[in-house]
Amino acid sequence: MNDKEIIDLYFARSESAITETAVKYGAYLNTIAYRILHSEDDAEEVVNDTYHDAWRTIPPKRPDVLKLFLARIARNTAIDRLEYRLARKRNSDMDVLLSEVADILPDQTDVEDIWAARELGETINCFLGTLDARSRIIFVSRYWYAYSIREIAEKLDISESHVKNTLFRTRKKLRTRLQEEGVAI
Repeated sequence: MNDKEIIDLYFARSESAITETAVKYGAYLNTIAYRILHSEDDAEEVVNDTYHDAWRTIPPKRPDVLKLFLARIARNTAIDRLEYRLARKRNSDMDVLLSEVADILPDQTDVEDIWAARELGETINCFLGTLDARSRIIFVSRYWYAYSIREIAEKLDISESHVKNTLFRTRKKLRTRLQEEGVAI
């Protein structure tokens, strides 16, 4: 079943929308959640929460790309669960990931920053479009899918130092791009 048909099921409030979503994207969503949480049980709960959130938001929303819409829900839900689970613990894998880019992204603590965050997302997406395919894959694998340096190196059959250097250069380019766009860092 294609995405438009699945979205139409949501609009018709048919329970088969969840079933079709699970068939088409369940494994993908589970992978996203597991990469962040490293727990099958937590990942399964995140996926179920993702289906629930999709049910609540479609309609009125009609996502342009269902896969990315669901991935964003799953990722944000998994990060929220990780933050809750590790509220008293520090030095988690996600803290390390976020610390790598924290110095080039503005602090988003004020409600008024929501619009700026949306613009920032568009700027980052445009920036990613300027990268060569390998650099983009490395950057997204690290900062969206939370792969370790070693896992990226193995997946792309390159050295870990190559991955680290690519990430360093890409963060540097991103910093420059954000400064050119007038984003306060």
